Amino acid sequence: MKKFIAGTLIMGASTLALAQPGCGVGAMVWEGQSGVVPHVLGATTNGVASQTVSMSLGIVGCDTSEEVQSMALLMDARGPQIAADISRGSGENLEAMAVSLGIDKVDREAFYQILTQNFSLIYPDQDTTSGEAVRAIVALLESDQTLSKYVAA
Repeated sequence: MKKFIAGTLIMGASTLALAQPGCGVGAMVWEGQSGVVPHVLGATTNGVASQTVSMSLGIVGCDTSEEVQSMALLMDARGPQIAADISRGSGENLEAMAVSLGIDKVDREAFYQILTQNFSLIYPDQDTTSGEAVRAIVALLESDQTLSKYVAA
């Protein structure tokens, strides 16, 4: 039983360590810092400051769009694969991102094109976090007349 509890605690701690705070007070306080410690502290700060409230009310940098939250989760799970697909302009992970955002089939080519053309803005360096990439993608889509409707809160 002790081994089970210890294993559960270690798995839970490792999940928390790798989790990106995304938005909320924790993300704002620890913004721009990378590594396990800032991510753990950001997630902990969000837990104390109630990230759920921030997301529900759309405050403290949280986007209330369910589609954007789905894309963020997908980016956390498949970040490197999505980055590779964005660089190529096609692929099943990029398709999954378009589906998670609810992008109509008629607009997907424009979606793929804007991401591919702005790859260096989305991923300015190899240390870009999934949260930073999501914010860059949302900003790009917000600035596009056709695609902005998919990230509107």
